[in-house]
Amino acid sequence: MNWVTIIWSMTAAASLTLAGVHGSLWLRQRSQMSSLMFCIMATATAGMAGCELWAMNLTDMESYAYALQWYNLMRWLVTLALVGFIHYYLGSGRSWLEWTVCGLRTLSLLVNFVFSPFVYYTSIEELVRIRFIGAEVTVVEGIPNPLSIIGQVSLLVLAAYLVDATWRSSHREHRPGAIRVGLSAVFFVIALSLQMMFALWGFIDMPIVASLFFAGIIVVMGFELSQDMLRAAKLAEDLKTREIELRMERGLMDAMFESAPGMLYLQTRQGQMVRWNSQHERVTGYSNSETAKMNALDFCTEAERDILNQAREHAFTNGGNEVEFDMARRDGSTARHFFRMVPVKVAEEPHLVGIGIDVSSQRALATETERERERMAHIARVASVSELSSSLAHEINQPLAIILSNAQAAQRLMAHEKPDFVELREILEDIVTADIRAADVIKRLRSILRQGKPVLESVSPHSLFDQALRMAQPDLRSASIEVLRKHSKKLPIIQADKIPIEQVLLNLIKNACEAMEGNGSRAKSLSLMCINEGIWLRFSIKDNGHGLRGGEQKIFEAFHTTKPNGLGLGLTICQTIINAHGGKLWAEANKSHGATFHFQLPIVPENL
Repeated sequence: MNWVTIIWSMTAAASLTLAGVHGSLWLRQRSQMSSLMFCIMATATAGMAGCELWAMNLTDMESYAYALQWYNLMRWLVTLALVGFIHYYLGSGRSWLEWTVCGLRTLSLLVNFVFSPFVYYTSIEELVRIRFIGAEVTVVEGIPNPLSIIGQVSLLVLAAYLVDATWRSSHREHRPGAIRVGLSAVFFVIALSLQMMFALWGFIDMPIVASLFFAGIIVVMGFELSQDMLRAAKLAEDLKTREIELRMERGLMDAMFESAPGMLYLQTRQGQMVRWNSQHERVTGYSNSETAKMNALDFCTEAERDILNQAREHAFTNGGNEVEFDMARRDGSTARHFFRMVPVKVAEEPHLVGIGIDVSSQRALATETERERERMAHIARVASVSELSSSLAHEINQPLAIILSNAQAAQRLMAHEKPDFVELREILEDIVTADIRAADVIKRLRSILRQGKPVLESVSPHSLFDQALRMAQPDLRSASIEVLRKHSKKLPIIQADKIPIEQVLLNLIKNACEAMEGNGSRAKSLSLMCINEGIWLRFSIKDNGHGLRGGEQKIFEAFHTTKPNGLGLGLTICQTIINAHGGKLWAEANKSHGATFHFQLPIVPENL
């Protein structure tokens, strides 16, 4: 078995295979110049291996010299392609080193064709057959050519270039793969330099085997390029999945927009209609094309246009407003409508989004009792938005507030003459984190409210408190509230849907903060407790505020609220989440001041 033939043939075949793979990749994506350089280098390495195998089996001087001339041409191509690959892949090499390496290798190639028999020897005494890894191969006995030092120097400069490019790349960005490519190339180039020097000057009795060293570089490069391809494919798959999710979310929002029982609308600051639902067309009688050309003031009577105009300006100035007026229909009739409007930014331009509800029948019942009027108002509120959309709006308020705060901070930062891009990057990362959390809140809460099934995972009670306190920190700090954490350091891991449980803790903490707003000179204190009760883990949030208003059970009823701008859904949502986990939520009045809210979550038996 001729191991020389097997090894060199396999080296050439493997190099050509990798060249074909990455050459086809470059043909599909011409911007991937590193793939083109790799293809050229792998092809030339295969040519080197063929020339070496050819030379090792020759016995006449003329053919041997001819084979080595082709061999040096392949060496020249490999060197230039290696420099090109490092230039495009690492993007950190010094230009003067690149030109020096290429110039020296080109000079060595020219000298090879000028001198006879070739650049390595001034004269060849004879071709000798020696035993090498179990087979007879041909080597040269002759007088080394001093000009061969050009090739050796080019290898040393190449090694210096590789070290410099790798060092600069490692300090510029964290790319372990790029560092592996650079270090492996340095190792194999230095090893090749030593092998060639020892072989040419007769220190070791063996042929020049440069193709094997370059094949080692190719293997490492091919592996890293393949990893890059896999990462790119994974990124493309993730982007496609995210796009599908966004389309699904958009479809859901469109369905909710169309299924709302009232007239939903989006208007510019000047009153131009931008978007509306089918209910708007049905109530007003105007078609899509007609509505698109109309102004908000066109939908009310002449006598009430000033009222609507003032209400819109008040909404832009104060963050929202409500107004009632007689809506003018296409057939000339009118109907009393109640409108709720909130300002939003669309493409950095101020707009109004809102809902309009026909309240003509409610206003006709002026003779009913106060309770009946409250009931009708309650029905109007229920009709204005479904429980699901209200729940989602309530729960994503905190991440949206974080996004708004960070966006405003970014705007202020960009207004500076020399903005701090490091701080700006941190702000954008906070916005992305809050956006991802808002998406998780929507997805998890929707799953619980619709299916009653939380997505369980192993959760540390300490991490739940930490995250809730981190999100509530601005409110706690601004209100000067002292937070006391009273729980053991060793608490069992529980199975829970992390984000909804964090929202429960956050809602209870914020409710406690609001309950202590009227403390006056009395210090504000918030206690967080967690107690292991056998099969249950009990979380407690205690404040010294105004206490329970409306009774311990009534506060959990949907739409019951003591806040002027509250929806009355916070505790109802919390109770729904805890019930979905198989737990229980309740409240107790403290003996002195304030109240304590408790909820229990079951402990998994193996964690007891």
